[in-house]
Parts: sequence; structure tokens; C-alpha cells
Amino acid sequence: MTIWVVYESLWGNTAAVAHAIAEGIGDEATAVSTSDAVPADASGLRALIAGAPVHGMSLPTTQSLSTAAAHKVDQDHAAPRTDEPLMRDWLRELPALAIPATAFDTRVRGPLGRGAATAIIREEAAKGCHLLAQPKGFRVDFRNAGPEHADLLKEGELAKARAWGAELAGLLS
Repeated sequence: MTIWVVYESLWGNTAAVAHAIAEGIGDEATAVSTSDAVPADASGLRALIAGAPVHGMSLPTTQSLSTAAAHKVDQDHAAPRTDEPLMRDWLRELPALAIPATAFDTRVRGPLGRGAATAIIREEAAKGCHLLAQPKGFRVDFRNAGPEHADLLKEGELAKARAWGAELAGLLS
């Protein structure tokens, strides 16, 4: 059985974290965007880890994506991806699941509390999932902006994501 690490990503930071988590979990895990993961196919999963950026202390909305995309740091910064389905919509399409699940988010600052991960675990629980591990937040810093996707991640965040993935793998074994 497969483990999905599903993500919604505007600038590529959440995608990079998802791939690092999947790498930490191992061969059984696949990082996949909301545009490539069909919710109905989740019924055969062993576990689900979902992540999104924090927008307004919760999951992104169509309006928050448009606003964020309009505030591109400069012309040299990577173009935002606004064509992926919203995580909130993807989660609503999930069938009932009785599997372990958790969440992560990418955030500018602050402790994990109200944010995208909190909203995700609430939606996962509503679908029947049980909490595998407390959600994690990964930090971004707009001062790191450059021409590449995922260049906003603070130093060390991908290593932290891989380590968390390995921790999740241990909980699943």
C-alpha cells in the first residue's frame, strides 16, 4: 500500500517540503500535487500526509492565491502556480478513510497553531482518519526570494522535513 504526501504549492516551497517528507518516509511514499492526486483513489492508501501554505491563518482560498500572486517579490522571482486545485477542495472530495493521517504547512513565522495544518487535520478527521502525529510547520522567509521555486525556505527546513518523514515512517512500522 502507498503513502501519499499531497500538497498545494504556490511558489514551490510546500512542494519541496512534501518531496523531502516523502524521501524521509522511503520508497512507499509518493509526493503528489492536488492536481495529480485523484481523491477517489485515496481509498487504497496506507496513510495520508497533506500540506499547504498558510494564507490568513488557514488554508489558501482562490482570493488569497490571487492576492499572493499579485504580490510577487520582483520580476526575477519565480512565477507562482495558481492552477492547482485548492487543498480545501481536494480534502472535501476524499472518500471516507480509516487510515493514519497528519498534516504540515509552510508559514512565514510563528508557532504551529492556527494555520493550514490545523485546518487539514480537522478535514482529515472528518473523513475518518486518525492522527498519526502532531502536524508540523516549516518556515519560509521572503528575504530569500530569487528566481527558483522553493527558494523561500529557511535554511535547514528540507533536512527537518526529511527527518520528520523518517519519524513518520517509524510510527507507521
